[in-house]
Amino acid sequence: MKRWVCCLLGFASCWGWAQSRDALLDFSLVAPPTLDQHKIVQPVVQWQMRADAPEYCAQIKAMDGFAVWQEGCVYWVRSPSACTIVTTGRTTHSQVGRLFLLCLSAGESS
Repeated sequence: MKRWVCCLLGFASCWGWAQSRDALLDFSLVAPPTLDQHKIVQPVVQWQMRADAPEYCAQIKAMDGFAVWQEGCVYWVRSPSACTIVTTGRTTHSQVGRLFLLCLSAGESS
């Protein structure tokens, strides 16, 4: 009986975690582009945290490229080589990393 209760509680715990999983947490494997695949080479990177990041990202136009990931975006220029990452104040390493990789590859999937 105790094993049954432990299994049931364990299942309920996992179920609860899966239901409340944060969309910004991304544990999938990433294959960063090799140096010869970089479209934006050695960029200067800026990171802006804005409460209105999704709305701000929707208004970006005059850049060489632009990509969106979760609640943020990245835009870049090729000359001089620069990337600007825009996120809300509530972000994760995986979101910032994905946006940076999108900049290096100029939005192309690796």
